[in-house]
Order: sequence, then C-alpha cells, then structure tokens
Amino acid sequence: MAKALGMSIDQFHNHMYQKVGSRFFTMAELELMEDLSGTSLLADYFATRRGKLLVDIPEPESLDNVDLFQHEMQLNAVRGKLDQAKFAALADGVIDSKEKKTLSQMFHNSLRHQMHGFMGFMALYGVSDGAVDMFVASKNEVTPASVQLRASWRVDSAEKSNA
Repeated sequence: MAKALGMSIDQFHNHMYQKVGSRFFTMAELELMEDLSGTSLLADYFATRRGKLLVDIPEPESLDNVDLFQHEMQLNAVRGKLDQAKFAALADGVIDSKEKKTLSQMFHNSLRHQMHGFMGFMALYGVSDGAVDMFVASKNEVTPASVQLRASWRVDSAEKSNA
C-alpha cells in the first residue's frame, strides 16, 4: 500500500499516526487505498456519517437466476441471524445500548442485502436505470454508483425541526 502511494513504510506510518509533524492522508490517497484494497470503507464511512445506506448495484452482465437465488438465501440467513439476535436481546426484557447497536448494525446489513437483491432482480430483467429512482426518496442528486436512503430517525428529527 505504501509503495503504491509513493511512500516508504515509515512515511506511511507517519501519515497514518500523524507522527513527526506529518499530516493525515489526503482524500485522493484514501480513495486510492480504497481502490487498491477493493473495499468501500471510505464510502461506508461517509454514508454512515450522514445517515445514509450505501448499496452495491449489481452489473446486469454478471447476474443470472442462480445468482439471484443464492443472494435470496444469503438474505434469509441474515434475516434469521437478526431475528435470533432480537430474541436474545429481549431475554431480559430490556434492550441496552450495546444490544441496540448490534441490532441496528444487523438490520442495516439486512437492508443492504435486500436492496442489493432487488437491484439485481431489476438489472437482470433490464430495468436497472429505473430501479435506482424507485428507491430514492430525496431531492439530492442520484448517482448511479450507489443508492442513498435517509435513515428514518434522521427524517423524523428533520421533519420535527422544520415543523
């Protein structure tokens, strides 16, 4: 990673830990690290920071009915784990902050799987362009690389403050 950024390992660590007067990584460096690692951690961070849900939109060329069935099975497994966690959290009759965080993360994950599956279904049958528009209930510009949904608690609080 350091070499790809044109840095020595010591320079990389200095930037990462902001040692010896080094600045943190630039946005371009962070984007390059994300590209090199094949992750979407930076995008996930910014989406979460704004109460948005980031969903991968599948490429129609890479899908078939078997892929959709496999994705549906994964979604069912994720939902099952969420249901088990909800049941376990209710065992003592109170959902504490740690349980709330865990349940929220699991719910977020299940939404991502569900949206990805639906987008895949729409893409497989030739309606990938309209699939994005159907789920974006926002005045913000839609980018084809992701779908952004407002978190319900942010919408509720925004509506209350505007009232």
